[in-house]
Amino acid sequence: MSVARATTPTFICTFEEDGLDLTTAHNVYVTFEQRTKSLTKSGDDIEIEAKQITIYLNQAETLSFGEGKVEVQANWTMANGQRACSEVVDVVLSKQLLRRVVE
Repeated sequence: MSVARATTPTFICTFEEDGLDLTTAHNVYVTFEQRTKSLTKSGDDIEIEAKQITIYLNQAETLSFGEGKVEVQANWTMANGQRACSEVVDVVLSKQLLRRVVE
């Protein structure tokens, strides 16, 4: 998957595990990482369904990463202290000629 920098993409993480209900998670986090740059979204910054997490990035957030591969991973905790995570997946940020936030 490729997304142009400075755009406002929506990422959807979908899970198929039997018995998983992310709406019962204590906390859910989605982290984007590229070299030394890291961005974690949680709380009101994401939407949670039983087997799906929807994450929105704004223009400034996608501009904060360079062109190329960005790794993405979801983590969640349950009220009893258990923690689980997704596999790390790659997203490619492509070139943007207008490299600033616009209205």
